[in-house]
Amino acid sequence: MADADIPSASRLERPLTMAGFDCEKFASQKVFSDFLLHHPGSKGVLITGAGISDEVRPVWIGQLYEFAGPLPVLVAADAEKRDAIASSRRIGMQDYICLPIRPRELVTRVSLLVRQAYPDDYDASVLVNGPYVFSRFPNRALFAGKEIVLTVKEFNLARLFFEHIGQPLSRLTIRETIWSSSENESGRTVDTHVSRVRNKLGLTEGNGYVLQQVYGYGYCLVQG
Repeated sequence: MADADIPSASRLERPLTMAGFDCEKFASQKVFSDFLLHHPGSKGVLITGAGISDEVRPVWIGQLYEFAGPLPVLVAADAEKRDAIASSRRIGMQDYICLPIRPRELVTRVSLLVRQAYPDDYDASVLVNGPYVFSRFPNRALFAGKEIVLTVKEFNLARLFFEHIGQPLSRLTIRETIWSSSENESGRTVDTHVSRVRNKLGLTEGNGYVLQQVYGYGYCLVQG
């Protein structure tokens, strides 16, 4: 995410993070090029925000192509700047979104670009277990075709359990997998999130999957 304007960058980052996307913010071309240089083979979508002027946007896209190849580019721009939008399209922009940013539209457009550019990664991200379906880009959980609203951590926690059906997971494993080291979450916080996931997904007897507590250790999702 390229944006020299901090409030503008935050308006882009917030809805994408809530949808489960990992965001890297770059306020300068130097930081951006250094990141690409030290992360060869990077995948993703470059979003240029309102803090990137029409004059320097081609430089950002040129850096992307030089170091990472033709990755998808989404430009946030004023609708009346048709010449700038057309210019960006000629140098590699795949899509644009008009300012001011509408969060739901932003998530939808980024999701489509990800699916188009990385279809194999998208297909591999879909996890199906009985009536439960978990997909990414953006995070989405379904039960019997009905969407269940989960926070990012609840979604990641649910996927963790469904990826390890029948395998007990310790509280330490859960905490280290779902929370970053800087968050320093307690065991009580883990228990609270597990309870929310159990209730929201109906992981009790009757739906075919039961999220059980393993006394003195952690939790285990069992089928049956």
